[in-house]
Amino acid sequence: MTATKKTKFTSVTRNALLEAAGRVMVAHGSKALTLEAVAREAGVSKGGLLYHFPNKEALIAGMLQQLIDEKATSLEDELEQDDAPNTPGHWLRAYIRSHGNFDAHSTAIQFSLLAAIAENPELLQPIQEKFADWQRLIEASGLDPAMATVIRLAINGLSFVHLFGLGVPKESLQKQVIETLLKLAQE
Repeated sequence: MTATKKTKFTSVTRNALLEAAGRVMVAHGSKALTLEAVAREAGVSKGGLLYHFPNKEALIAGMLQQLIDEKATSLEDELEQDDAPNTPGHWLRAYIRSHGNFDAHSTAIQFSLLAAIAENPELLQPIQEKFADWQRLIEASGLDPAMATVIRLAINGLSFVHLFGLGVPKESLQKQVIETLLKLAQE
C-alpha cells in the first residue's frame, strides 16, 4: 500500500471510529463510552481502535477535534456563501447558519463535550480556545458587541437544547428563530 493510500485508509478508519463513538454515546450516554463499545460499534478489533486512539482520552480528544474541524469548515462554507460580504454582521450571520444544523451526526459529535466533562475537563481546552476566538470575531463583526453576543448565545443555546433534549422547539419554529437571529445580525 502506498503512503497516500495508507493515509487515506487511516483517515477513513479514524473517522469511522469517531462516528462509532458518537453513536455509542447517543444511544447509551457518555458513561457507555468505552474502547470496547466503540470497537464493537465500528466493527473493528480493540487493537485496531488502539492503533488510532491509544486510550479513551485520545478518543475523546479526537471527537472534540472533529467537532472543531466540522464547525470551522461549515463556518468557512457559510462565509463564502453570504450574499452580503464585507458588511456589518457578515461573520455573525455565517456563524448562525453554520450552527443551524441539528441532525443526528452533529448531535453525536457534540456529545464529545459531555464525554470530556465526564472524563477530563482539561480536554475541553482546544474547543474553549476556538470558542474564545469566535467570540472575538463576533464582537468585531461590526455590530454592537452586546447584541452580537446575545445572538451567539441564542444560537448556541438552540444547539444545547438539541443536545440535551430540553424543550426542543418544532422545526418550523426553529427556522423562524434562526431567521430572526439572521435579521438581528443585519441591523
